[in-house]
Amino acid sequence: MKGFPSNQPIKVPITGGNKFSMPESTQSSVCGSCDDSVEETPCPHCGSSLRVIHVSVQETIGIRDKLGLKGREDGKKRPVLEQIHGDDLHRKTGMWKKLSRIIDRKNDLYHETVTNPETGTIEHECKEPLSKHQGHGAAKKKI
Repeated sequence: MKGFPSNQPIKVPITGGNKFSMPESTQSSVCGSCDDSVEETPCPHCGSSLRVIHVSVQETIGIRDKLGLKGREDGKKRPVLEQIHGDDLHRKTGMWKKLSRIIDRKNDLYHETVTNPETGTIEHECKEPLSKHQGHGAAKKKI
């Protein structure tokens, strides 16, 4: 288009979406009759008040996943094996971490690893007999 301006960034209020970032957006307008770049009405070149407004919004999304499984034996109420692997939101910091947890009741094993996905460093690791893993989660003492 003749005289089309470079896109100028503007602030556009958007509801919903990612609460941590605003999408990038740009807006420009041209005369609907002569295609010249205009900001005022009527067009100083042809006198038309028709406008074509171009709006561009760009957003980046991320996909997270977590997989859990439970292994049961006949006649047993509780699973003998539980595993969880994947992305987990750390509620105190609001940061996403990688979680790997294995609860093996048959072999009396509890193993949990929390890793920072950005640096790859292990931030928490607990490997102990399941019978010694007490006072956590639902087993915390109520005050």
